[in-house]
Amino acid sequence: MDSGPGMFDSPEQQNRIQLIITLLAKLYIVLELSPDGCPICRKILTHDEECPILLAWSLLDAQQQHDARATIRTLALSIGCDESAADPFTH
Repeated sequence: MDSGPGMFDSPEQQNRIQLIITLLAKLYIVLELSPDGCPICRKILTHDEECPILLAWSLLDAQQQHDARATIRTLALSIGCDESAADPFTH
């Protein structure tokens, strides 16, 4: 399998990579709102250093992270998900 510098040069490949990063970053936010652990690295309220969800999140700049958080939280509230229900420290 060729892993040379041109491997991801096609627009289709770039679009797929961008979609995967976006979906994993959104999952990062959903897990922030959830009392459940990460389905990939099995950590609760955090991720290990090799978790692809954390890696995808780290690829977003600060503004993209802020926008993604605002969008997902607005969506969660609109469908009835309350953040306090997801916070294990809130009673």
